[in-house]
Amino acid sequence: MLLAINAQNTFITIGCFRRGELEVVTRLATEPRHTADQYACSIADVLRLHSVDRRQIGGAILCSVVPALSSVLRQAVETLFHCPVTSVSAGVKTGLNMKIDHPHLVGSDLVCLAVEAVARGQLPCAVVDMGTATTFTAVDGRGVMVGTAIAPGVRLGLEALRAQAAQLPSVVLDRSVPLIGKNTMDAISSGVLYGAACMVDGMIGRLRTQLGEELTVYLTGPYAGMVAGLMQETVAEEPYLALMGLQKIWEKNKKR
Repeated sequence: MLLAINAQNTFITIGCFRRGELEVVTRLATEPRHTADQYACSIADVLRLHSVDRRQIGGAILCSVVPALSSVLRQAVETLFHCPVTSVSAGVKTGLNMKIDHPHLVGSDLVCLAVEAVARGQLPCAVVDMGTATTFTAVDGRGVMVGTAIAPGVRLGLEALRAQAAQLPSVVLDRSVPLIGKNTMDAISSGVLYGAACMVDGMIGRLRTQLGEELTVYLTGPYAGMVAGLMQETVAEEPYLALMGLQKIWEKNKKR
């Protein structure tokens, strides 16, 4: 089996592939101060929870946007599985063409998303990843990644509102919230979720103008499920797009 790890600022998503098929997905909270041994224990525990025998893991690939975690997670995986770990970084073959300034500075998570989107063949396309940040990755009709846009994510917006407005309470977001709230809790949920949905709708409209009317849009990330149903644009909700991209990159780089 292949272990694929996508480390983000809020969550670490872990997937297990058998013969190219994604069989298990689980998440850990990102804890920058945890040691390699602590992460090894956490990964072993969640895999055991999903009945994955760690002896079946024969390879691993890692994508991390948290620099301090990259070496820690690599060490944790090597300690736990005694297998080689491929990191999505400079020198790794992705097959992705990029027409942007400083390609080596593009986030490895965006590369994974673009690789999977291009492989699906519905071009031009855009990938909207709703995590700590909300990112928009644009791919033209030739399969070339032509740029990105980055906005504060749903959680960041909620935390900023709570931190800067002393009278507002803590809120658990509810996607069934009405557009016009009858109380403060619903008003905050509505503003954050519908506001995110309108922002994504608006960006998609502008991307379509620039990339073409046949634009395919993939929506992914931890908050995609909360926002998708509130949007007016038609999107393909794909929660594990980055993991699928990681698997394809590993296939391009594995030693035969």
